[in-house]
Amino acid sequence: MKFLSRSLLILLLLYGLVFAIGDMYLMHAGAPLWLALLFPIVTVGIQYLIGPWLIEFFLDISWDTYGTQLPARNREFIAKLCSERGLKVPRIGIIHSGTPNAFSFGRVPADARVVVTTGLLEILTPDEANAVLAHEIGHVEHWDFLVMTIAALAPLLLYQFYAFTERINNLRVVAYTAYLCYLVSQFIVLMLNRTREYWADHYAGEVTHRPDELSSALVKIAYGMVRSDGQYREAMDHGDKEAKSEWRRQRRLDGTLALMGISNLRSGQALALGANPAQAAAVMRWDLVNPWARLYELNSTHPLTALRVRQLNEQTVSMQQPLQYPLPHGQRMIWGLFPVEVLLWAAPFVAGAVLVTVWWRRSLLASLGISLPESLGPALLMFIGVAWILRTLYRYRGNFEVASIGKLLEDMEVSQMRPRAVRLKGTILGRGVPGAFWSPDLVLRDPTGLLFVLYRQSIPFARLLFGVTEAESYVGQEVVIEGWYRRGLTPYVEMSKLIGAGHRVHRTYSRWIQLALSLCAIAIGWFWLQSLTT
Repeated sequence: MKFLSRSLLILLLLYGLVFAIGDMYLMHAGAPLWLALLFPIVTVGIQYLIGPWLIEFFLDISWDTYGTQLPARNREFIAKLCSERGLKVPRIGIIHSGTPNAFSFGRVPADARVVVTTGLLEILTPDEANAVLAHEIGHVEHWDFLVMTIAALAPLLLYQFYAFTERINNLRVVAYTAYLCYLVSQFIVLMLNRTREYWADHYAGEVTHRPDELSSALVKIAYGMVRSDGQYREAMDHGDKEAKSEWRRQRRLDGTLALMGISNLRSGQALALGANPAQAAAVMRWDLVNPWARLYELNSTHPLTALRVRQLNEQTVSMQQPLQYPLPHGQRMIWGLFPVEVLLWAAPFVAGAVLVTVWWRRSLLASLGISLPESLGPALLMFIGVAWILRTLYRYRGNFEVASIGKLLEDMEVSQMRPRAVRLKGTILGRGVPGAFWSPDLVLRDPTGLLFVLYRQSIPFARLLFGVTEAESYVGQEVVIEGWYRRGLTPYVEMSKLIGAGHRVHRTYSRWIQLALSLCAIAIGWFWLQSLTT
């Protein structure tokens, strides 16, 4: 019931935004919005009706019409579950893909389809596969196709309010408020999608009576996705033409499945970067205790795998069963300097947005009776310079110390802003963007795992130059990399120095260039301000 209440609450919040803007428009303009609103409603309605046909058309799905492709134990489980829940047995499909995933689609429960990949059936036990199938049938029983279609309509309606009123002078306040609500509503839709995923997880735990089976499946799926991603990278760097073509096709398919599937690469990528499934609990702790993880999750369609496993663990404990992936329960978030770090991270961008708005929309602000001092522009530019200096000094600090990738992945405090200055020794597997001759980023492997290496330069075309002329020469070499280990949804190390064969050294100067540009911004702002006072 709590998931139903939460879903309804989020839907009400979405449509509260829509109706608030509608009321503002009707109050100020007194004009009907039926034409502006009818278009997105009709568009989404048509999409809802033909969506299943389009999915079947674009995806190469082998339907298990004769019951010969899906293992018998899984077919029997689906038939029994649907009989107990009063559901029509959905049409079952198989996609021949090495990447483990599963998804469901349709219009109503009576015409639902459930699709799994061969990769999923290969890496999961029959009971784990049943838990995944139960999760997908949970989406069917909860009418998630319809719920998410209705939710997706809200941002479109808000955008229509913006587009329809932006051209009317005395309604521009309404228009820009609508646009702001449109931006917010997209995050609310993502929040609703994550809530539905939690609900389907809970449903699977209930009907299988073994929530830990889905926990194990989610970890293996995340691990399998990253393994497949690594195989793709290797094929793009070292495979022949036919292999590259096949993996590109596979990659496009994986991208499509990520939008609809039970999991995606982003939500659990850290699980396989240096840890095998048995070590997953230690790696997942970062997602539970570091507040940056929740910030990154805001833009994700799926909850972080660690959060899903923790919820399933609670369900497992309530059923008095042993935990397969014990995670800290009730452990407090490590807040530390998080508010300060977010402020340092966002301050220059917020100030820059205000500066652009003041310069670009000065006439609009004047028409609204908002008078801004001439000194605001140079003051903002100087503030941006100072804020960026503080941000740079905070993000690039510490003495480089020897580390291993496996240990770094268990670091609970590191984030985008709080780095670890590290020295890593390993082998370059390939480029960060496989098959792209211009990619300057690299992938490093040591005995404990592999890690993405970011090559950052603030000099125009420096990244491209390194990617075209030097990056490939390091592939296959044993190297030493000094840099700053950071963690977003994907852990990575930002390179400072790369030492290759024959002690060949390549350095990056991004932080020094950022500091120099910040000083230039302060100087320009100062002279600009002085010119206004003379």
